[in-house]
Amino acid sequence: MFIITQIEDQIRVQPADLTKAPLDAVTQVIEQRFVDKVIPNLGLVVSIYDVTNIEGGFVYPNDGAAFFTVQFRLVVFRPFIGEIIVGKLKSCSREGLRISLDFFDDILIPEHALQDPSFYDEAERLWVWKYDENDMYMDLQEPIRFRVHSVKFNSPPTPIQLANATGDDKLLGTAAKPFSPMVVVGDINGDGLGCTSWWTS
Repeated sequence: MFIITQIEDQIRVQPADLTKAPLDAVTQVIEQRFVDKVIPNLGLVVSIYDVTNIEGGFVYPNDGAAFFTVQFRLVVFRPFIGEIIVGKLKSCSREGLRISLDFFDDILIPEHALQDPSFYDEAERLWVWKYDENDMYMDLQEPIRFRVHSVKFNSPPTPIQLANATGDDKLLGTAAKPFSPMVVVGDINGDGLGCTSWWTS
């Protein structure tokens, strides 16, 4: 579920932070730039693992900031295909389930990937697995075990795409729905998958 990846980047340290030790100064910038952000085709950065090398500290004319070439390692959330993960059911809709891991909420279980047969209860707004004539409700906040089917990375929508999505040129720059740079798609159609309470003895 987590990987460690090495990055090399040029880090700009503000003049006000030049009194700090170089390691402390560059670590602060790395945290601001990378932690809790998605690196395309890599994953969600959870934390800095370590800083392995710092070089430079050059100050360019008319700038005042110092530039360091830094090698560092990051802890990244990037589940592998087929991995089994336990999260909590955050919400239900006709389209399926949304699962949360607390630090990451963009996990989707589409309706065709639910236990078969399942149906959506409009009154309760919950999905229900029909098992041996019993209605097994998928209650919100209940622990749920799923299998990773795919990990998708999305590019931010352009202003034109946003206008087309909203149908109103005045809404340029306003997304029709929240943008998710990384989405994990899973399924719960299998033995041992779904709400963990189903499988307790």
